[in-house]
Amino acid sequence: METQQTAEPSRPAEPSNVVLQRFFESSEAARRAAAPLKKDAEVGVRFTDVPGEFHFKVVEGKPRFLDGKAKEPDFELTMAPGAVSAIAAQPNADVGDLGILFFSHMVARDPATKIGVKLHSGLFRLTMRGWLGVMALGGGKVVGWLAMKGLKGPSAIASAVTRLRKG
Repeated sequence: METQQTAEPSRPAEPSNVVLQRFFESSEAARRAAAPLKKDAEVGVRFTDVPGEFHFKVVEGKPRFLDGKAKEPDFELTMAPGAVSAIAAQPNADVGDLGILFFSHMVARDPATKIGVKLHSGLFRLTMRGWLGVMALGGGKVVGWLAMKGLKGPSAIASAVTRLRKG
């Protein structure tokens, strides 16, 4: 007697906004990375697979991912599902590894894994809002990776900030 197997229906992938919200609000990696940020630090976020606008900020010392447009974002991200999945798969990564992962998706060529960045703040405001503190937490790992990509020293960082501001 032949047994018939029925294919289990595949569950649709979760939307990127749901995946990223869970990562920001429940992962140790996100909490550690957001620790230096000041209350005014804010990031606008859009997704290539989900309509609408979202934003990230620190609320009562904890990273939060919220619906709606950022009021005064330091930068805006446009994230593809592959980038969101890769980041969310690292809930316990150290800040350096998470930073390298983020930057590697910024320079990715594949649109399915790309993170687009549009910077709105200058170096002074980024510093005052704690973003350079986040970079410092990444330590030698991030600095080494950036150097491999040709960004060495403070002038290279300033140059990169200028390029990102131009979009």
